[in-house]
Amino acid sequence: MARFGYTVAGFGSFTSAAAVAVGVWSTGADTINSNRFNSVTLGNSAAATVAGGYGGGQTANSETWDGNAWANAGDNLSAVSHAATGGGGASDGIYVAGNRGGSLSKVTEQWNGSAWAAGDSSNSNHANGGGSADSKNAAIALGGYDGGATSVAENYNGSSWTNLASGLTARYYLANNACGGATSFAAVTGKNASDARVTTNEHWTGSMGATGSWATSDVITTAFDEDPACFGKTAATDIVVSHGENSGTPQGLTLEYYAGAWRSGPTAPAAVRNNLGGGQTGAGITVGGYLESGSAFQDDTRIYTRGSST
Repeated sequence: MARFGYTVAGFGSFTSAAAVAVGVWSTGADTINSNRFNSVTLGNSAAATVAGGYGGGQTANSETWDGNAWANAGDNLSAVSHAATGGGGASDGIYVAGNRGGSLSKVTEQWNGSAWAAGDSSNSNHANGGGSADSKNAAIALGGYDGGATSVAENYNGSSWTNLASGLTARYYLANNACGGATSFAAVTGKNASDARVTTNEHWTGSMGATGSWATSDVITTAFDEDPACFGKTAATDIVVSHGENSGTPQGLTLEYYAGAWRSGPTAPAAVRNNLGGGQTGAGITVGGYLESGSAFQDDTRIYTRGSST
């Protein structure tokens, strides 16, 4: 367990947080069946579901990952959609808002491992916003595009959405999909209302329902937009942000936030954008994305593993 910047190694011995090794990237043995970006990922590198996205057109397609191979799921979203948020487990997740059929959407769908079911619609639009979920019964959504950058925040308990105190900065194109959990969430980087990339890092700490508050935390060392991947399903203080776009160029930079500080991780296998993350920092997964240099939607599976993760 972590306390005051140290990790308990066992019976009174301590290892400083700085000594925890940065993660490593690997490429999955199989690729998704439908090239796309801006899809939502549920689960982690051991078991995952990917849903929706855009690959020359919007899709409702869902695919499942067993740690080795992808297969088309037995059920798809109720309509074509991309630019959503959500997350959760491979068989217990949620897909929130985004863009459906070319229009902003508040639709929520819940996944039980074999079928999608309609949930309560969100109170606001969150296209290209930030979010995370513990399960289909515990999720948070923040900001996004709603005619402009917003700071609206709300959480979901499996049956209804509750408005929270608004985030401190209106943003869209945030790091997305597993930036902490539903009650310990990080709203990191993105574009503000002036359409400028920002290094802002704000943490939500609370409980399900409206109780909780936002606080400013250490700014990320590089500003990204275009929905960089975020891993760290468990806590806002143990996350990894990767990919995205900086200074007009998609790239493979990886940044880890651990014990209250940002540090550089390894370069990702491909410089893509709009490939959202899923899972913990010790078992992260991201799929697809858009490769600017090749002008193409991607199908690769990329796995991020760090030796120590909440």
